[in-house]
Parts: sequence; structure tokens; C-alpha cells
Amino acid sequence: MFDSLTIPQTRPIVWVKRALVFVIVALVSIEFMSGYRAYYQVKDLELSAPRTLSAGSIVNTSVVTSGRTWVDVEVDLIQGVHRERLIALMVRKNNLGLLDPRTQQASESFTLTRETLSRFQPGSARLRSVATGRLQWTILPPPTVREMEVEIQ
Repeated sequence: MFDSLTIPQTRPIVWVKRALVFVIVALVSIEFMSGYRAYYQVKDLELSAPRTLSAGSIVNTSVVTSGRTWVDVEVDLIQGVHRERLIALMVRKNNLGLLDPRTQQASESFTLTRETLSRFQPGSARLRSVATGRLQWTILPPPTVREMEVEIQ
């Protein structure tokens, strides 16, 4: 009674159904990968500078992001309550951030001048690099932070 359909499906309909199932499975797997990239937006953040800062010292930062959304990178020189922004960098997203799995990379350098260092006292200080992604699915992932202790001359 229920062994066969009363109207059998033609071959083109069967092939269309199989193709649709394949497309749906492919899109769902891409969405799962994209969901991971939405939460882990910053893959790598590096901060480098000499341990002793003087005029002409170079502070470098580089970041690798998932490319799903924009990421802001800020590098500050901190001594006590005094803080000064050295680098502000915005890493762009991929054009189709939802579907494009390629990473985005950016780096920037800052050369310290006498004027910049004159606003600080000689002694210990801290360089801090913070990479912050954007809101995805009403969730803001935690920022990625790199710090290093330096000495100002």
C-alpha cells in the first residue's frame, strides 16, 4: 500500500532535489565556520619595541584578523595615570565577510620623538596594544591585549 508513490518523480526533479540538498549542506557548513570567525575575530596581535625608549625608538604593532568584520587596534604608552595614544589602526573586513574565509593583516610603526617623550618622566612605563572587534550577533568578543614593560630615558 505505501511501497511506491502513485505518481513517480521524474529524473530531472530527483536531480534538482539532490542539488538543493547539496547546496543547503554546503551553506550550513560555511555558516558554522563563519560563526567561529564571528567570535574569534583577532587571530594574532604582536607588539614590539626596544626595552629602553628614547628619541628615535620605533614601536611596531601587527595584527591578523578573521576578516569577518572591522577590528580597531590601539597602542598606548602608559606611565602612572598619564596615557598617550601612539597608534590607532583600523583593519578592514572582507567584502563578503560572512562567506569569505581569508584573513586580513595590518601593521603600523611609530617613531618616538623628543616631544612625545617630554610628556613623560624618566623611569618605567608600559606599552599596551589592544585589538577590539565589532559586535556580532549581539555579542562583543573580549579584546586581545598585549603589554610590555619599558624604560623611558
